[in-house]
Amino acid sequence: MIAPFEYSLSTILSLFSMKPDWENPKNPKFRWISTSSREIKKDTVFVPLRAERDGHQFIADALKAGASGFLCEKNHPILKTLSKEDQKKAIFVKDTLVALGKLSNYHRNRFNPTIIAITGSSGKTTTKDLLGGLFSYLDSNSIVITEKNYNNEIGVPFTLFRITESTRVVICEMGMNHRGEIERLSKIAEPTHALITNIGSAHIENLKSRENIAEEKSDIILGLRASGVLFVPDDLDFLDRIKQKSRKQNVKMVVWKHAKNPELKINSIEKNGFKLQWKKEIIHWKIPGSKLLSNVRGMIAVGSFFGIPEYQMKRTIQSYKSPNKRLNIKKGYFTIIDDSYNANPESVLSSIDASLQYAQGKEIVWVLGTMKELGKFSKYYHEKVGKELEKTSKGTLLAFGEDTIPMVKQFSRGKYFQDKQGIISYIKNEIPRGAVILIKGSRSMKMEEITSELESFKG
Repeated sequence: MIAPFEYSLSTILSLFSMKPDWENPKNPKFRWISTSSREIKKDTVFVPLRAERDGHQFIADALKAGASGFLCEKNHPILKTLSKEDQKKAIFVKDTLVALGKLSNYHRNRFNPTIIAITGSSGKTTTKDLLGGLFSYLDSNSIVITEKNYNNEIGVPFTLFRITESTRVVICEMGMNHRGEIERLSKIAEPTHALITNIGSAHIENLKSRENIAEEKSDIILGLRASGVLFVPDDLDFLDRIKQKSRKQNVKMVVWKHAKNPELKINSIEKNGFKLQWKKEIIHWKIPGSKLLSNVRGMIAVGSFFGIPEYQMKRTIQSYKSPNKRLNIKKGYFTIIDDSYNANPESVLSSIDASLQYAQGKEIVWVLGTMKELGKFSKYYHEKVGKELEKTSKGTLLAFGEDTIPMVKQFSRGKYFQDKQGIISYIKNEIPRGAVILIKGSRSMKMEEITSELESFKG
């Protein structure tokens, strides 16, 4: 990743050292910051990160590509492989990932935009896009929105680096998969407002319990600035615990109505979505699945809090389109509901609900891959999905991934396949033209490969 970054060497050194560097009279200025040696421009400071490979191994490549400086962990052995001239370009830090966060926090604190941070087990991207639409009437230079799924300890800093003097609103998505990450992200971004979409079971393998997931998600308030505001739905699990935590942190809570007597009501259910009623007006929401309506109601809660005109909120709802691989409806020989981006138990059940609404009695097939990061809870949650499917009156389950076997055992019309090609062949040979096919699974299952094969099928 790369972003504009106009800071001098002395400014960077001041963040990581008590001792100013008076040995370099030129005090060079950087204009870019990058974590990729393949994304280097002139006057870039390179930040090598440790992942599957140690980014320090690419320092020489970054310098060759034009980087004029680099962060480096103290006493890292890579230094011995660099020339003395290149060694002088090192900016020493204890941990390069922590340093990246510190640099972005310094940049964030130079400005004072409204920063709305979003977290939750599912619905983060939908909510992010809805809030982006809410503020879309602003000049494009006035709003910064998390790009793609850049919501971790690398992505959040790069979102913050995009803040300029013109920025008025930042919509910042925050994800996690280990305990402590949301607190770190929140303290880096120092949001003025935060929103929790829901608390489910995603990443329960690492966090061990839903109670720990609730604690992790609610840690978003720990980085909120003074007089911060937290938006949550009325059916949020562990709501009382989060209210108590908010009071302790002197955070105001705004609870939007979703489960009980919501302001935004369902007027009628349609194949492609809903006719909604809000303040005597009819609004068309063009995505099936009632669970997503909580995200819409959350957007209205935020919009109402900020005094956004009602027509802008209505326009945001009616113009919303699903991102790629998220409930995308593709019509051909089959009607495919491509929801292959990712999966957890709550999002799978939500997508099944959406597929039933869209199918309206037509032949329906659920192609489901393993839900990852469930650990010892994997059998329980896969069985839970199977039991929910068993409540349906028709439809076929085609499952892929060993962990889905308990799901298939709970569903009388389920079949297990050891590979994706087996599923593709079965559908082509056994499923009638015009059937509705939902495709969903965790990111690592690459369920989009099935989507691609079926999308091009002509019969």
